[in-house]
Amino acid sequence: MKNIAQNAPLLPYNTFHMDVKAAVFAEYENVDELREILNDPAVAALMQAEKAKGRLPFWHIGSGSNLLFTGDYPGVVLHCKSTGIRVVPTEGTESSDEGEDEGVCLLEVEAGTVWDDVCAYCVENGLYGPENLSLIPGETGAAAVQNIGAYGVEISNLVEKVICWDVEADKEHIFDGTEMGYGYRESRLKHEADKARYVVIRVVLRVQRKPRLHLEYEGIQKALGINLEADPEAVEKLSLQEVRNAVIRIREGKLPDPKDVGNAGSFFKNPVVENAVFDKLQTQYPNMPHYVVDKGHTKIPAGWMIEQCGWKGKSLGRAGVYEKQSLVLVNRGGAEPQEIVRLCRTIIEDVEKKFGIRIEPEVNLIG
Repeated sequence: MKNIAQNAPLLPYNTFHMDVKAAVFAEYENVDELREILNDPAVAALMQAEKAKGRLPFWHIGSGSNLLFTGDYPGVVLHCKSTGIRVVPTEGTESSDEGEDEGVCLLEVEAGTVWDDVCAYCVENGLYGPENLSLIPGETGAAAVQNIGAYGVEISNLVEKVICWDVEADKEHIFDGTEMGYGYRESRLKHEADKARYVVIRVVLRVQRKPRLHLEYEGIQKALGINLEADPEAVEKLSLQEVRNAVIRIREGKLPDPKDVGNAGSFFKNPVVENAVFDKLQTQYPNMPHYVVDKGHTKIPAGWMIEQCGWKGKSLGRAGVYEKQSLVLVNRGGAEPQEIVRLCRTIIEDVEKKFGIRIEPEVNLIG
């Protein structure tokens, strides 16, 4: 059942625990209800007014786990309540598994489905693909927009289709995974033109029935108690549940639970720099951690740079940097949105001053 509320509290819909409000907040369970909301006179008028100001006509959120409301939101906030996972036929689809479809399974997931529920479903049903993305907070529609990733896997590796509602054309529109413009924490639906037009209603994921684990990251191997370089066959003895449990242990060990500590997970993107920039920095910091992206680019952990600037565990007012992971900004309790923003900007300036690299927020700042 749809719900439209004016001057609505957004505290339950953002994991930073910001006590802010939206001029209009509307939830829906299906496309018919979404259309009714968009055609509601009060909602339509506000959307038009926001558009005339050069702003987005609406902002669609998931569980609010990757955003920071910088104040009361003057426009329309939408949220999908539709949940569910179903297996769909693979007949007529092209396989990425060297032309063999027998090992492929397609899952159609409603946008409002909690992402970790998808990971749990796959593990319980012997389906490989999302296990490294276990315990990442948020809903599936938002995960596909953000291109969530962890431990060598991104959701873009799994997305077959993103099924949207085209608000302007008033009809369904399907993006093939290859049309999504995926990059590091990037997709076409993060850009204003498409963000203002398309609402994700379902996501089709391509997962595998054949064993295919991604255990390249040393942290996962350590959590599993294996060393693939010394014993390559160790992977054959592992179950999906063991891998999921290891990922969950890693995340719980270094990231705060949003239920207890207000945060939005990793606040900053890890910068990708040209090798010439990296080589120069490495002469100054020989032990700087890094990951090769391609022949010309290297990724440097933003958390390491923030820690080198002395911010780990420190606070600025009621906003702080988490003591176990410098990539995470936290609400120490009762923080105003601008306190988080001020800390964000200060850290960006300090990192740029020390390393000559300007890091960017991964979290969406909405205001």
